[in-house]
Order: sequence, then C-alpha cells, then structure tokens
Amino acid sequence: MRRYIVNPPAVEPLTLTETKRFLRVDHSEDDALISGLIKAARERIEARTGRAMLAQTWRISLDRWPAEARVTLPVLPVLSVAAVRVFDALGVPAVLASALYAIEPGSEPPVLAVTSPPGPGRARSGIEIDVVAGYGVAPADCPEPLRLALRHLVAEAYAARGPLAAGEPVLPTGADVDTLILPYRQLKLGRAFLESMP
Repeated sequence: MRRYIVNPPAVEPLTLTETKRFLRVDHSEDDALISGLIKAARERIEARTGRAMLAQTWRISLDRWPAEARVTLPVLPVLSVAAVRVFDALGVPAVLASALYAIEPGSEPPVLAVTSPPGPGRARSGIEIDVVAGYGVAPADCPEPLRLALRHLVAEAYAARGPLAAGEPVLPTGADVDTLILPYRQLKLGRAFLESMP
C-alpha cells in the first residue's frame, strides 16, 4: 500500500492573526516565516498522530485487494471516499459505483469494505482509492488539543531562532506537545500481544 497527498488542506488549523497574537508578535516582518512554521507544525502533528487535522485528499494505491476486499485506510478521520478506481491491463480505470463500497461503522483505523470488486489488470498500483480525511474544512472543526499542540510547536520553533532574553518565560517542551496529542495517536499493537488475546 502506498499513499500520497493529492490536495492539501485549503486553510491551516491556525490563522496567521491568531498565531501572531499567541506569539505576541505585532509586526509583519515575520509573517512568511510564521505561516511556514504553522504548516510545518501541522505536518509534524499529522505524521505523529496519523490524523489529518483539516480536510485534505489522499490517494491510496494498492496492487491487489486484501482479504475479503476490506481495506484498512492509513489516514483518518475519513470525511468521505471520493473515488475507487480499478485499472485494466492497458491502464484504463474503471470507477466503481459508490453503492459498492462503504466505511465500516465504528472502525478505527477506518476500514473500507468493497462488494464484489473487479480484479486489477495491471500488477502494480492496479487500485486507487481517493479519500478526503480531516475533522472538517474550518479551523474550528479541528480538536482544540491539536490546535494547542500546534501553537506550542510554532512558539517553540519561532523562539528557537535565537537565545531567550533574561526573564523570558520558558516555552512548552516536546513532552507537553506529546501529552496534548497522545489521545489522538493511533495505537499499534504488536503481533505477540494480539495473539495473546482470547
């Protein structure tokens, strides 16, 4: 399984204005830098949690259908499945009707169940699934603990440009960010643990 982003989020979970207010920055000289730090911090949190903070489209590519045509999707939360395509031997895609697939209710990570899928005709990347993942389209849709972790990462990176002045408050550490994002991280259980379960 391979995945890559097709459409990044249209906006970031934090606006430049609110981030500057949090940083107590009242000039515009660092606007481009702060905007870049917001994007980099979002991508870092998304990589650590496996969750998209705001709506973005991902393409998942498979060589063949897994057992029972149940595909565990590597991004969450899933807002919608935009398309499922199966390629023939000539590379021509057939788009599956949306009635043939659905996200299994309550599954986390999300599982896409496909009914009677046709087999791909090419050996590599014969199946493509486009998924819109995220908590919503507006910054307010993103859970506040993730937005707070984002603020802390941006503040930490912004302050790291130079030494702290005497008396300046100590910024949150990576441990504080880990505490904020912990409830959103995907658990990965080892095979030995799973096999020990009744």
